Order: sequence, then structure tokens, then C-alpha cells
Amino acid sequence: MSWRTADVDLTDPTTVALLAAEGFEAAGHRYALYGGLLTAVYGEPRETRDADLAVVDVSVAAAGAALNALGVQASITFENVRFGGLLVSRLTVIASGPSTGLNTVDLVRPRSQRYAELAVRRAVVVPLRATRVRLLSLEDFILFKVLSTRERDVEDARTAIRRSGDALDEHLLTREIAALELELPDVDVRGRWTATQSA
Repeated sequence: MSWRTADVDLTDPTTVALLAAEGFEAAGHRYALYGGLLTAVYGEPRETRDADLAVVDVSVAAAGAALNALGVQASITFENVRFGGLLVSRLTVIASGPSTGLNTVDLVRPRSQRYAELAVRRAVVVPLRATRVRLLSLEDFILFKVLSTRERDVEDARTAIRRSGDALDEHLLTREIAALELELPDVDVRGRWTATQSA
């Protein structure tokens, strides 16, 4: 798809996720889709209005340049704001040409560089509207939710665990929780993980 000439609705979070994925792929940035779109895949669907991407080493300026190269206007809203064990940067994306709407793209990076690298490396490739994109694995989706700060994120992780059945790699989760506890002593990793286990 040529985003420069297409008439796209940027109020659609899936369209925004596809746009961001294409821009990141073209620029060689490592990423994996995260956020509300994955909640619908792994947990229970809920309304989402933006696109979240897990990243390792993509600056918000470089992400904005990748989106601008596709013909939309991307401007920095905020950069590296701490949310528990995560750092979040936000771009506002505004349509130009025949496209309509505006939206946001959040870049979500674990404060543990070790874990950020592994999570994005473990991403799975799946089709989304006939385009192949990278998604966080089920386990890393849960871990990102544990590292966040909102109660809703704990609930998202809880529903993903409930729905996963035998598909969940419990050894990986146990190993990562122990490592993240040591790497991020100011985050209640164990407490939030324990909360995901309750009914």
C-alpha cells in the first residue's frame, strides 16, 4: 500500500499499527505490536484507540521520521515517561493528503535493556489485514502488562493467562519474573505478577 496516496482513516488503530509497522520495517527499526490490539488477540477484547509498539532502541525522533517518510505528519508528544518498569514515548500522527483523522503511536520500552532485547527478538510474525507484522509473544505481552502501572493491565494479563490454557510457557515467565525483580527493584514485579494469578 502507498500511504502517500491512499485515503486512510487514522482514527482506526489497526490502520495506525499497520502504518507504524511498515514505517519501522522500511527504516530497519526493531519492533513488535503491543497494547490494546494484542489484548483482543490474547485476552478479552476491549476498546482501543491508538497503536502501541514494543521497541528496543528506537528513539522517538527516529520513529517520527519513519512515519513522516510514509507521508503522514508525526510529532513528538512526550518522550521516555516512566510507567513502572516501562518507558513510554508518544507520537501524534496527523493525516495529510487524502487521508483523514489523527491518532497516537506509543513506543513502549522495558527499562531492562536485557529484557527489551529478548522480548522483541521473541516476537511472532502473523498476518494482519493481509500484511505480515510482528507481535509480542503471549508471555511477553503478559510481562509488559506486569511491568506497567495500571490495574487494567493486571486484568489484561489475567485474562490472557486464563485464555491461554496449556499454551503458556510458565518456565519462561518464572525465569523472567525473577530476573526483572532484580533488575527493577523499584517496581513491584512480584506483587503485580501475583495479582495476575487471582481469579
